[in-house]
Amino acid sequence: MLLSECVEVYLDDCYALAPSTRALYAYHLERFVLEVGDRPVPEVSPVVVRSFMVGLRRRDGKEYSAAYQDQVYRTLSTFFRWSVREGAVEGNPMERVRRPRVPKRKSPRLSLEEVERLLDAVRETGRPVRNLAIVCLMVDSGLRRGEVVRLEVGDVDLDSGVVRVFGKDKKERDVPLGPVTCEALRAYLAVRPGSSSDALFVTAAGKPLTRGGLQTLVYRLKARAGLPQLRCHLLRHTFANHFINGGGGLRKLSKILGHANIRTTAEIYTDPELSELQEEHARVSPLAQLRKGDNDRRGG
Repeated sequence: MLLSECVEVYLDDCYALAPSTRALYAYHLERFVLEVGDRPVPEVSPVVVRSFMVGLRRRDGKEYSAAYQDQVYRTLSTFFRWSVREGAVEGNPMERVRRPRVPKRKSPRLSLEEVERLLDAVRETGRPVRNLAIVCLMVDSGLRRGEVVRLEVGDVDLDSGVVRVFGKDKKERDVPLGPVTCEALRAYLAVRPGSSSDALFVTAAGKPLTRGGLQTLVYRLKARAGLPQLRCHLLRHTFANHFINGGGGLRKLSKILGHANIRTTAEIYTDPELSELQEEHARVSPLAQLRKGDNDRRGG
């Protein structure tokens, strides 16, 4: 079987994935076929894959980020694991290809003061009632951009303070809503434009809000609020970081965010703040303990 044929069958088998995920896989795999040539799958050796990975460049010739290279690597790994399972190839060439090392970075977030500035900026937009409901929902419950635009009116239960969310791979979960968010959603539903769509968030013309439309809203809010950075996923990080730092449990956060593995939650959101490190260091470092002992003896 030729590589292009194998990719086509694989993408057909990805029918249950989110359209955006399937489109991403298709983009990387089609580029791979174009670069290495449409050869029989067994002829794709580790050397071929390494050469492709080394040659990954932008159109301007610059290298991609380590995170992007890792995304390509993971796409190829998933494809070749499937190919082995389906009998298209005996061995997975990715097992002998080194994975790109992605530097671990601290999860960004907005401070409480910046959240307040953001909410003030929302109230000054053209559709403040709808936009406030959207931003409150994202900051208060950590929903992803795609999850927000997929919400339907029937998914919201304001009496119980819960929203039903369909996350990655269409996994369903119930997410709690705080009183402020419930109030914002109730106000929005009272003025929501008539629409033939069941979508919760719609435009002034009654059409469902799209992922691009939500991203544009957040981009404009960044300038209006005077924030150095703002994107949809940053609001999710903001919720999660403040949840943990406020004493929320890791397992409960993992369930709210819809992570399949609690280790994912731990790796992203359990990085202590510098102030916490300084406080703990001042309490338990060897010299701090010696000094405390001296002070105790003098006091005695």
